[in-house]
Amino acid sequence: MKNIFQMKQLLLFLLVTINFSLSAQTEEYLGTYNLHIEGKDKSILDYNLVLDKDHTFTFVSFQKLIDIRGEHDKYNYGKGTWKVENKIIKFTTEATDLDEKHSLNFTGSTARLFKKSPRDTSDKVFPTALQFYKSDIFWIANLKLLLKEQ
Repeated sequence: MKNIFQMKQLLLFLLVTINFSLSAQTEEYLGTYNLHIEGKDKSILDYNLVLDKDHTFTFVSFQKLIDIRGEHDKYNYGKGTWKVENKIIKFTTEATDLDEKHSLNFTGSTARLFKKSPRDTSDKVFPTALQFYKSDIFWIANLKLLLKEQ
């Protein structure tokens, strides 16, 4: 009877440890990632990606284009879920995530997080960034977004 109790305690300890470890690994990816570019002609490209603790994401892109016809503002929205496997962030958009406003389907899109190594003790500034390297959305592939500091 004592051995069964000890096994249950050990199993509970292992489950808590694994859950804490997975949660800690996910924490490093959370945040708001952004890229903002302004052209000399006052055109703007702004990309904003939020990775939430509940493993959902929201994405907004804004384009302000200025040409001979005047100013044209264009927004694109996407949402869905994300998970990390072998340090690769994988995005999924379910059919229920798509609507008239949220038209971007991120399913199959993957990204990596780049940040300064904790072993690097130099004064070199290395901003944390998330870079997509695969996406069926052609303008998302290779997009690099910087983590906004809280």
